[in-house]
Amino acid sequence: MKRKLRILCVADEVDLLVYSSQINERFADIDLVLSAGDLPDEYLEFIASMLNRPLVSVAGNHDRSDSPRDRESLRYISDQQRPGLGRIRFSIKKESGISILGLPGSIRYNNGQNQYSDAWMTCKIICMLPRLLIRRLLFGRSVDIILAHSPPRGIHDGGDPAHTGFSAYRWLIRVAKPYYFIHGHVHLYDLQSLRELNVGDTAVVNVYGHRVITLLKEDRDAG
Repeated sequence: MKRKLRILCVADEVDLLVYSSQINERFADIDLVLSAGDLPDEYLEFIASMLNRPLVSVAGNHDRSDSPRDRESLRYISDQQRPGLGRIRFSIKKESGISILGLPGSIRYNNGQNQYSDAWMTCKIICMLPRLLIRRLLFGRSVDIILAHSPPRGIHDGGDPAHTGFSAYRWLIRVAKPYYFIHGHVHLYDLQSLRELNVGDTAVVNVYGHRVITLLKEDRDAG
């Protein structure tokens, strides 16, 4: 049996279609909110509180440092004020009946916060492989959604050093087999720009501004 979830995804820019008194009318059917990073905490709190839905996010390269101290502060805010509002960092979170793998940050280009080399990200994901492979054996896919700030290399990424994607994300998609790989980081100013590309059975989606996706999930998948 399949479950249908409507998910509001946001990233990179405060979108006035979302940050509006009409948010409840526009997004009345939303079950979950995902943030792919580089957004003010106040904006995310507004969305979560107005829609009264859980929100899961990852840090972008312009967000506050992803240091342990900052993560503890975010966790406190999440637990005390907005259940479900908080970042996931190289971990899997179960929310609204789906599993989400959070991958923060961008490629290193000026040694700023939440920036990683391509080699470092590859090693980090290799360390996660045993758990991901076990979950794939059990559920047919490792996770339902990969929520990242940056895109995979060569898919929706930019031609400049700051917006190059991570090469490890390409084979991670093949290993994990998520329904969606959600990312931001690359700004889209042309309404005709390509936002979504299928890689096997996975839809890679740039959610710059906002994007609503629909996930049809088998109850046994990626528990």
